[in-house]
Amino acid sequence: AEFGKRREFLTLHKEPTKKDFCAQLETIVRKVRGDIIPEYTVILLPGPVKENSTLCKSPPLGIEEPVNIRNELGNLCRHLLVKNDMNGALEAELYEGYGKKYRNFYLLTFSTGIGAGVVCNGIPAKGNSGEVGHIVVERQSNVECGCGNKGCWGAFCSGKGIENLALRIMDTQMSCEKVFTEVEKGRRSAKYLLGMVQEYNAQGIGTMLNVLDTDAIIVMGSIGIQQFDKMIPARDKIKRYTINPVPIITPTLLGDNIGLIGAYHLAAKEVRRKLYGK
Repeated sequence: AEFGKRREFLTLHKEPTKKDFCAQLETIVRKVRGDIIPEYTVILLPGPVKENSTLCKSPPLGIEEPVNIRNELGNLCRHLLVKNDMNGALEAELYEGYGKKYRNFYLLTFSTGIGAGVVCNGIPAKGNSGEVGHIVVERQSNVECGCGNKGCWGAFCSGKGIENLALRIMDTQMSCEKVFTEVEKGRRSAKYLLGMVQEYNAQGIGTMLNVLDTDAIIVMGSIGIQQFDKMIPARDKIKRYTINPVPIITPTLLGDNIGLIGAYHLAAKEVRRKLYGK
């Protein structure tokens, strides 16, 4: 993208994951930028990121040890910004999404995992993201989450969680997408599984609302957007788990581009900070 004039979004086909994570990132960056050497490159990653651009870990990417992205890829451009992906999505929602309408909201993602960004009085809460996917919704469960605990919300209702439920309930190994296809076909076991997912989602969302009474919950992520009507339970189900009002719950208007738009705004914010000190 040529900063300040236009934004161009490129979609890359999935490639086999390489052992050297940074080498794969470098390949992607060079494909995106072509012959242009940008002033800023923004990389958004699923996992906690320290101020020195170190990705602490990222279970969705299979990374368990800290990786200093700036040390590995700092030669790609003049300024490299490395942030948590939810932080980027929040920036997009604030500037170009429902942030124009609501001052207090959750940005809830259903994808490989479950997480949430939090905005209070128009300001993103400090930190990488709200790890709501690790709310325990089943205390007696033996289903293990990537965090090492058992019974976490994400262990049941993330993409991987739904696949694990399919194996347990339907006795079949199938993708998350296939599970929803079977629901559409009316397969009884798939509909039973969906009922479980909706009940866990009602509990998780209700717990979020008990913590913070918000104006809205904005939903993002591949599963959250594509399967919104199936993933989000009825309001009366959510109400059973919260003493606060159930706000509007709606998918983001920014679709799959929310992360890319957020990366752009993070770079813009950094430029403003360097030029004007704010």
